[in-house]
Amino acid sequence: MVQKNSFYGWNLVGVLWLIYLINIGFVFYGSNVINTSMVQELGMSRKTLGAGFALFHLIQSGLSAPLIAFMINRKGIRFTLAFGSLLTAVGAVAMATLVNGPVLFLVIFGIIIGFGVGFGGVISVQTGITFWFERKRALAMSIALTAAGIGGFMAAPILNTLISSMADNWRIAWFFIAGLCSIATLAGLLFVKNRPSDLGQFPDGESGASKSAKDTHTIHGHIYRTTREWTTKETLKTTSLWLIFIAILGFLVPYLFCVSHGVIYLIDSGFPKSLAAVSLGLITLFSIIGRLIGGVLGDHIEPRYMWCIALLVMAGGVLICMFARSTVHVYLYTIFVGIAFGASFIMMPTVIGNYFGMYAFASIMGILSPLFTIFSSSSPLVAGVIRDLTGSYTIAFVGAFLFCIAGAVAIIAVRPHSEEDEKSLTV
Repeated sequence: MVQKNSFYGWNLVGVLWLIYLINIGFVFYGSNVINTSMVQELGMSRKTLGAGFALFHLIQSGLSAPLIAFMINRKGIRFTLAFGSLLTAVGAVAMATLVNGPVLFLVIFGIIIGFGVGFGGVISVQTGITFWFERKRALAMSIALTAAGIGGFMAAPILNTLISSMADNWRIAWFFIAGLCSIATLAGLLFVKNRPSDLGQFPDGESGASKSAKDTHTIHGHIYRTTREWTTKETLKTTSLWLIFIAILGFLVPYLFCVSHGVIYLIDSGFPKSLAAVSLGLITLFSIIGRLIGGVLGDHIEPRYMWCIALLVMAGGVLICMFARSTVHVYLYTIFVGIAFGASFIMMPTVIGNYFGMYAFASIMGILSPLFTIFSSSSPLVAGVIRDLTGSYTIAFVGAFLFCIAGAVAIIAVRPHSEEDEKSLTV
């Protein structure tokens, strides 16, 4: 039996952090910098830019989700992460060597890299944390997922400097991405372990005896954690799951709108291009703070309360951006949206794991992800169309604000399941 002091879970957090840093931090966030230069050089429209990002997001966190869940359940997170990282590396090389217009941009970035980042990204990482941690799930989740914020903050200046130093050659930046994804592939194959049981261990490094004693309770302190092994069919019957779904839309829709159009909106509003570009990096930076806040407090304060507060904070950030007239407004916008997104992003998998357990987690995400991604990934495209048709982002901002409020109301309405509720679901 592996001793407690050799618990592998925290080592796994470090490996997942590195893979997530590359696949999300540099590819998801960094691609916006690369693609902005590409659109300018190739003379493509903002609608194409928005459509490419929408397609990429639709696939990476939506359409690929059922396949990701299937692969995780059949092959494990190790194989899934390595496969996704390798596919992204191949797509990055194709972006550098083949793209010369809208069609190839949509196919390679939207579809190939979309699937690659999907398999090598958030569902696989969240599932790994859910398998390995229970009592310290929010903390472990927050540490692993800070990688996206750190990577996003690093990616923008690094890739921008790289492109500028190479005479605005955006293709060299995609070769750089391909190299990073190759590292992620090797890290997944060599160091990722699927479940604690593979090493004769238990979640959180506990012994079998201590876990059995703990499992006699469903409420630990003020945090609800089910001890039931939920089936996917049972979870779909609960009102709680669909309220959580609304809360997910409540932060993803406005966030993706801000990420995809925030920079251009600030430039259109008369802010310097340098400040507008920095705003994207600041959002990812402050999201790290939000993730850490969520991780530190999410194992001690009921996560759905924290999620509600985060959604209200994001609503404030959306309004600040809409009416931004000074540099102070820009910084406040990045603080509010970044922290709110970071905290919400940690609360989402934590709440799902706490309410429905580890065994149903990947399947739940495989079902919900296509649904919430259809809505959220359309926001960049819809916002672009609104801007082109009306000459203003006002309607898009109002819509983003309303999504935040709806999400806050939904998550606060979620209630823990009683034993009677759980028994009724088996009838």
